[in-house]
Amino acid sequence: MVVIGIDPGSRHFGYGIVDTSTTFGDSKFKVQSSKFSQIRLIHADTINISHNLSLPDRLKFIYESLLQVIEKYSPYEMAVEKIFAGKKIPSSFILGYTRAIAFLVAAQKNISVYEYGSTEIKKALTGYGRAHKIQVKSMVYNLLNIDKKISYDCADALAVAICHIHSRKLLKVLK
Repeated sequence: MVVIGIDPGSRHFGYGIVDTSTTFGDSKFKVQSSKFSQIRLIHADTINISHNLSLPDRLKFIYESLLQVIEKYSPYEMAVEKIFAGKKIPSSFILGYTRAIAFLVAAQKNISVYEYGSTEIKKALTGYGRAHKIQVKSMVYNLLNIDKKISYDCADALAVAICHIHSRKLLKVLK
């Protein structure tokens, strides 16, 4: 199953696409099944938006870029990080707009959307809900065997996708 994780932002919009299939590549190569899920990185990137664009133009750019990604990789589900309302309330509103863009694209493409809070994501990856960003990024690198540099926004998006996959598997076990 292909899942896209989203770390929404109006300047840096991270996304990561992973696959949980047990067969990767050609049909001759099969990943050994184990009690731990096999997750393979398909693609991850950050949509970087110019600070010179107005907010409506940034949202349009995010919409068009994310739509292209969805059409290219055809994810089955989308996992999005929830808004953390800190001291900067206006920033939370703008973050809400970028999340709405992701939700709109998902609805247009009939993709189910799931939301996770930052504490839940950190706990799923590191075992500690107040882990630092570097710890989360390190776990993403280890879990997906990443050997190239990725941005924190991209790593956060992949962390959301991994959290979703593990949460989904846990729900199946509990049913």
